[in-house]
Amino acid sequence: MITGGSTEEELKEIIEKVRQEYLEEDYSLDEKKERLQELDSNPEYRIQVFENCCWRKETVKFEDLGTTLPRLGSLPPEVITGTLSEVVEFVKHADPDKYQSVKYIRGLAELPDVLNRFYPWIITPGNRQSKVERMNKVHGERNWNIADTWGMINDGNHRTIAKILANNPDEVECFMGYKHH
Repeated sequence: MITGGSTEEELKEIIEKVRQEYLEEDYSLDEKKERLQELDSNPEYRIQVFENCCWRKETVKFEDLGTTLPRLGSLPPEVITGTLSEVVEFVKHADPDKYQSVKYIRGLAELPDVLNRFYPWIITPGNRQSKVERMNKVHGERNWNIADTWGMINDGNHRTIAKILANNPDEVECFMGYKHH
């Protein structure tokens, strides 16, 4: 049972303080990797992605994006293989009692000012053969109809969907990772 908590304003102050502390630091590449290991649920994979791409802050149309596969919380695999637009539509209409992720995303959408401060990582190209292999490994061998998108969210699916629900934008600011060739 929760006996206390922070108000939205207190939460915003905490987030802003952490954000400012991070921006004030002049982290080396190794220090950035150490931070990823501390903060991420799958740091080895995230570090590999970080190192294998060159990064820029950009604005992209969310209709051109797909989500991270093979999982996006409790959302059905048949849903997350579609475009981000299709996933957003599912979350808008799905039963939050049936899908914990829907409840979580809708809760995040109530804090648009906070969401706008955190950018997702997006990787291009979006459609890779490894997605089919990962889906088969996690959900069983199937003919997955994975949307052929320009880019895919690599980190920040829940936040990005919530941001779209809260703000109804056509585009999303992100850190765009271009694979080294």
